[in-house]
Amino acid sequence: MNTNQLKYVVTIAEELNITNAAKRLFVSQSSLSQAIKNIEQELKIKLFETNVTPLKLTYAGEVYVAWAKKTLASQEDIMEKLEEISTNSDIRIIVGVASHRSISILPQVIKDFKQEFPHSFIVIKEYPTPILHKMLEKEELDLLLDVSNSDVVSYSSELLKEEEIYLDIPKNLKTKGEKINLSDLKDCDFILLSKEQMLGKLARELCKKCKFEPKISVECRNIETSHELVKQGLGISFVPELYAKNNQDGLTNFVKITPFLPTRPISAIFSNKVKSKAFTRFLEILKDTLNKA
Repeated sequence: MNTNQLKYVVTIAEELNITNAAKRLFVSQSSLSQAIKNIEQELKIKLFETNVTPLKLTYAGEVYVAWAKKTLASQEDIMEKLEEISTNSDIRIIVGVASHRSISILPQVIKDFKQEFPHSFIVIKEYPTPILHKMLEKEELDLLLDVSNSDVVSYSSELLKEEEIYLDIPKNLKTKGEKINLSDLKDCDFILLSKEQMLGKLARELCKKCKFEPKISVECRNIETSHELVKQGLGISFVPELYAKNNQDGLTNFVKITPFLPTRPISAIFSNKVKSKAFTRFLEILKDTLNKA
């Protein structure tokens, strides 16, 4: 059964009139009637009741038309996808992301994306979050990985994952099990990100929730730096789940926080302009990868 035959049957089913269907298909009425007769002979079953006006589908015809529509849609879909893949050298996606997220997330995402779009060009911009937001506003980024954006008019924000927050604890501070009550650490030194940063702000809120003011020994702006300071035994830090899972160097302990399990969202933020299928596929792979992490 070829594509033209499928189109013939579907068009007649939509028009329920051979003359109108022939006009839509730019074929003669006689050749269309003969084509349908040949199809029915090949299938050994009637698709249309031709002794009534307008034409009527038989039950077999209804089943066949439903299948034909799906088949034609699938053919169109695969042709579009193949065309996009064949020309994917024109595909460029600029991703803005904090460096610790970039290391944790993007390598696997880009690897999987490149398998489908091998000649695509991915640009990773690693800067502090405030700078990345300004770059997004200037349309210097296609995609920003951060918390959700409040500007719903200009941007779309798709939640990718609710990420747990862990404690990064020096080896010299003995812990029992994989969880610890934050209140038990009120007399310890802390290494926190600045309060202008989301994780730094969240860390202070968590301590306040446990009714103590953290003793901050060092304040910095980089999770990698805070982790190195924890390695030296200078205090306890807060780190995102993905960073903890990708930095199991054995030199510190990553521990879950009780009595609650704090989380923060990771979202994909992008403009509300129409996006290519390649961009949509990149988002799908990104979400799948994060939910497997």
